[in-house]
Amino acid sequence: MEFATISTISFLGIHRFENGAAIRGAVLVTDRETKPLEFRVTAPIRPDKLQKILYGELLDEHMSVELIGLPLLNALQQKPNLIIVQDILFLGMNAKQEIPTILMLKEDKHLLNTRASTQPLNSPDSGHPPVKFHTSGQFEPKLTEISQQLQSIFCSRDLMEPFVRLTEACTDAHSRKVGDS
Repeated sequence: MEFATISTISFLGIHRFENGAAIRGAVLVTDRETKPLEFRVTAPIRPDKLQKILYGELLDEHMSVELIGLPLLNALQQKPNLIIVQDILFLGMNAKQEIPTILMLKEDKHLLNTRASTQPLNSPDSGHPPVKFHTSGQFEPKLTEISQQLQSIFCSRDLMEPFVRLTEACTDAHSRKVGDS
């Protein structure tokens, strides 16, 4: 089955506040030109001592996928064709939903698994720093096709820049106590 044409992209991130005591997720859905179409942010998640003990090393993955990623995607009115993340824990969503989630890294960053395949994006004429992509599970065979579509977008748009907007919007929402009980 062929991968759909990318018309909407979701940039998904996790942000820590209050010295790591409060965690929020945020998603920015854009068109191909990275113009914002929709923004969502979670209420702050504050794991208590018992949750930290019970979940142990699984806590960050559980929060990323089950408490942030999937709920934000389910809440979206504008469903994306692709989800781009900068935190490898979000790749766990690939087994739980049908929209490809890909990890975007700066070219000089390395994955822990050195044998993992990545696809580069480079556009010397654009001035954007080179990046590379990785995915997992059912979407690995589609990585080359996804990368080819992203290359045409990357020629005119820096795909790292929406994460700056996402961080600033999430920080603003947290400072205004959006979603606090």
